[in-house]
Amino acid sequence: MPAGLLAIAAGLVTVGAALQVLGWSREWLVQAHAAPARLQDTWAALTVLGFGWPLLILGVIMSGQRAHALALLAKTTLLAMGCSQLPKLLWPLPRPSLVLDPGQLAIVGEPVIHTGSMPSGHALAAFAVLGAAWLSRRNHHPSSLWKAYGQRLGWILAWSLVALVAWSRVAVGAHWPADVFVGAGVGLCVAVVAWRWERMLPWQGWFARRVGQRATVVFLVAACVSWFFTKTGYPTVQWLQWVLASLAMLEAVRRQRQSITADSRQAPARSGAAPI
Repeated sequence: MPAGLLAIAAGLVTVGAALQVLGWSREWLVQAHAAPARLQDTWAALTVLGFGWPLLILGVIMSGQRAHALALLAKTTLLAMGCSQLPKLLWPLPRPSLVLDPGQLAIVGEPVIHTGSMPSGHALAAFAVLGAAWLSRRNHHPSSLWKAYGQRLGWILAWSLVALVAWSRVAVGAHWPADVFVGAGVGLCVAVVAWRWERMLPWQGWFARRVGQRATVVFLVAACVSWFFTKTGYPTVQWLQWVLASLAMLEAVRRQRQSITADSRQAPARSGAAPI
């Protein structure tokens, strides 16, 4: 499975590089924005899902109580941050809104001009987080045929959603198509590297302990507060921002209650008394 992800990653990066070198990325973007603007709020909502905080909130929720998945998510996040920002500093390609005439773009939200274009951080992070979730479930086998079909359908929907999140950066005028392909490919590579890192130097023991569980709760509360006040540049879908922040707080409360329940059950055992 990791080899398969790496093969797909190589294909995506190759396509992105070809689009960039041959100049087709610009033509594709112009053609995409030549059609009448449609579903602007939908593309804005999808692009909001690709910000760092929403991906981490959803990643923690998907991980559940599995310490291995949480450790893999943490390492994926660290690697994705570096792989997203370093190329922008070393190879600062201009954003579409700095190159094309305003009439050639149907910008959704506020124009993005403050950082380099290659690669798309949204595409990289989205594919990295879902790739890590995919790898963390690689040894999970459903107990029935119907559950197997349901799981397969769930993964198809998840990968389709991630692809739409990545392409939303082109739809809102923030990235070139080449940026999205390269970002997606690098994101899959990040997931595989994080997976191998976790196999060699595991962190799951820390996340399994009480300190790791409490740190996860603290992180969710911080994510809720930070994301609630973050200015995304897409005010028409601010409702989604509030929904995601609420999900983070609800997940923090759920985990804290589980921790308290586990402590209350362990207390009689530690004292030698039988639970009532």
